[in-house]
Amino acid sequence: MGYSGELFEQAGDNTPVMGDREQYSSIQSVQNLEAVINEGLRVALLEETPDQSLEVLLEHLGKALRGERTYIFERNESGSDDNTYEWVENGVVPEKENLQNVPPQVCANWYRNFSIGKHIVIENLEDIRESEPLQYENLKRQKVHSLVVVPLYDGKKVIGFYGVDNPPAKSLEYASNMLQTAAYFIVSSLKRRNLVRELQKRSHNVLHALSVDYLGIYQVNFDTGECEVYRDNEQVRMDWAAHFKNGYQEAMEWYISQYVVPRDQERLRAVTKKSYVLSQLRAKKKFYVRYQVNDNIYGLKHLEIHFSSTEKTWEENCAIFAQRDVNAVVEQEEKYKLEARQSLEDILEGARTGIWTIELEEGCRPRMYADKTMRILLGVSEEIGPEECYQSWFKNIEPDYVEMVQEAVQEMVKTGRAEVIYPWNHPNLGKIYVRCGGVPDKTFKKPGICLNGYHQDITETMVTRKKQEQAIMELLEKVRQANSAKSEFLSHMSHDLRTPINGILGMLAIMEKSQDDLERQRACRDKIRVSTEHLSSLVNDVLQVSKLVSGRSSEVDEPFNLDDILESCITILSAQAQEWGIRLELQKVGLKHSRLNGNPLHLKQILMNIIDNAIKYNRPQGSVFLRVEETACENGIAHYRFVIEDTGIGIGDDFKEHIFEPFTQEHNGARTYYSGAGLGMSIAKKLVDQMNGTIEMESQVGKGSVFCITLPIRLDETWNAQTVEEEENVQDNIAGMKVLLAEDNEINCEIVKFMLEEAGAVVVTANDGKAAVDAFAAARPGEIDCVLMDLMMPVMSGYEASRVIRSMNRADAETLPIIALSANAFEEDIALAKDAGMNEHLAKPVDIRKMFGAMSRLRRDS
Repeated sequence: MGYSGELFEQAGDNTPVMGDREQYSSIQSVQNLEAVINEGLRVALLEETPDQSLEVLLEHLGKALRGERTYIFERNESGSDDNTYEWVENGVVPEKENLQNVPPQVCANWYRNFSIGKHIVIENLEDIRESEPLQYENLKRQKVHSLVVVPLYDGKKVIGFYGVDNPPAKSLEYASNMLQTAAYFIVSSLKRRNLVRELQKRSHNVLHALSVDYLGIYQVNFDTGECEVYRDNEQVRMDWAAHFKNGYQEAMEWYISQYVVPRDQERLRAVTKKSYVLSQLRAKKKFYVRYQVNDNIYGLKHLEIHFSSTEKTWEENCAIFAQRDVNAVVEQEEKYKLEARQSLEDILEGARTGIWTIELEEGCRPRMYADKTMRILLGVSEEIGPEECYQSWFKNIEPDYVEMVQEAVQEMVKTGRAEVIYPWNHPNLGKIYVRCGGVPDKTFKKPGICLNGYHQDITETMVTRKKQEQAIMELLEKVRQANSAKSEFLSHMSHDLRTPINGILGMLAIMEKSQDDLERQRACRDKIRVSTEHLSSLVNDVLQVSKLVSGRSSEVDEPFNLDDILESCITILSAQAQEWGIRLELQKVGLKHSRLNGNPLHLKQILMNIIDNAIKYNRPQGSVFLRVEETACENGIAHYRFVIEDTGIGIGDDFKEHIFEPFTQEHNGARTYYSGAGLGMSIAKKLVDQMNGTIEMESQVGKGSVFCITLPIRLDETWNAQTVEEEENVQDNIAGMKVLLAEDNEINCEIVKFMLEEAGAVVVTANDGKAAVDAFAAARPGEIDCVLMDLMMPVMSGYEASRVIRSMNRADAETLPIIALSANAFEEDIALAKDAGMNEHLAKPVDIRKMFGAMSRLRRDS
């Protein structure tokens, strides 16, 4: 197990059992990144200056997120953006010098998002090529293909932004979370830096800083060792001029050994050497170093020695150096650092994340040092000792997960970081879930190992995850049930479709063998017609349900007469009722308004479906009553109640909740005995919902059912009574017409052509849309009286052919009647046909009577 594992075993007597860790492997890399970020914040807080803190943090961010470049941009006084800090991966070209005073137009869209609290994530640079061309060109030049950028707020004011270029695509979401976590620290560091700069701004040019801010100002010639005093150090009382008689280096050595605290002496000697000073001044013209002096009666503690170049630096190796009292600056920095540390602790406490240090020293009991939040999470007092704190944590690890925690420790030591999630038994809260991660402390000098890390309570996250997993399982179960229902539906529909097809084929076989028996042939034709109508009804119902389930609803608003709808329903279904021996009655109660506006087809279909079921599922000599009542009328809306009551077989209690589901029937034998697909009630319910109505049901097995439908329907306030012309003999009106029939199906073409020629019409056929256009173009103007146009044809569709005909430059192109013949019979299909310039739309299989009626009417109108 290794050394760290042995020390863990010392803490308790539980035998480690391997836990289930696979559920956490997918987030291991992200958890490791968070550990590095936490370590980055910790190390950054230890740096002496804000600049160093920011540089360290950017480096940690860049490496943690595996980006190529991390950076900070600050908005300058002119409103442009300056790249003030930058870290780049090895081999990546720095861009900081090229990104100064970036025009505000480049990042304008980013700042608009920042102003409403958003950050920027670009997964693929090409996504913004059209929407943000300036930003696109700017980023493309830098070879950026993805990035995450987070705003920096000082209060409510956006002062700039920082981010990472080209992190792995899969970590973009996590990158944004991590960057936002560190944003507060960056803003705090920038404020500290600004304060330092404000306090030091007069030291930027030493020759213009001859003020009491400096304890002493001197010019030295490194070649001769001569020193010119501008201002002497009256507080320290050191005569620099006298000591410079022995040369610069000896004078500096005497000062360092006499006044500087031991821990800073070697560092100060190194940075004040002639070679180092001149190399630094040639590179950046000025620099400074901070150090601490021994206790003295003047209260001096923290000083800075500043070196600045002069006009003689390059010619005579001359420089100016000065001493400055920075006690106030250091105290202010310490204050800001303490505030930043406190703010970070507050953030961690809010995130229920504690910080710990575990020492596994050889020959000693394991020790855990915990911050305030960590002690709260452990449920221990502030006075607890490090050994007892460790025991309190370790003994409450869920036994099955002890080995997993020990392996995580080994991974921390081996790879430099690790994280683990495990259940933990809180003394007050019971079982909670903990995310724990850390890194080894390389500064630990004692025999053994030391780990620094964090301990986060993620119980809420785990509970939410379990709920989500449960929801996913429930969704999967619904999908499974839906697939099962679909399979059952296909099985039923296979039976329902094959039954009438088998009947048609059987009747055709009988007809072939009984050609001399006219009565039997007539009976076969009647049965074929019944089977065909049933098959057509099944197809229509399936298409209707598919349309309603998909949410494709069409807005139909046309005038109609309620009395006509009711009488039509009764008339159509009376024959079926008489055949079954069922009495069908209609009762109207208080109908004050019959002229309405809406969708008459939907209303008729609702009533027909329910009445049809009431007849089919009735008993011999039973009855069906349809009662219609107008219950209210206000603001141009009439409210109607339709009650359908039957004396049929009734509906069982277990099936009532499924009555409106598609493809369902209470009895498995219902589709054979009653000849239905289980779609009628589902269609009725969805149509009622579309019309903003309600449908309710009461039923008892063996006694019958009552369906009550309420619908609001708008009144037709523009209706005026019109005379109704007597129907003409439409077949006579067809005689003599020259019809262009465009149909690619040979059988359909043969049937329609036969019917037209039987009615006395002359028929010209075309097997695709282009052939129809050519036939019309070849005919003399006015020669073609009507076009019957199939919609789905090869070469050119019926839609295209109609548009081409309408666009021709000839007198009859605009007035020629064009009637669509199509198996696509939804409202949107009708609308598309009219949009293409067609006058009428007839659904297949074609009702010859309707087709002749439309041809006759359009011929009259023309």
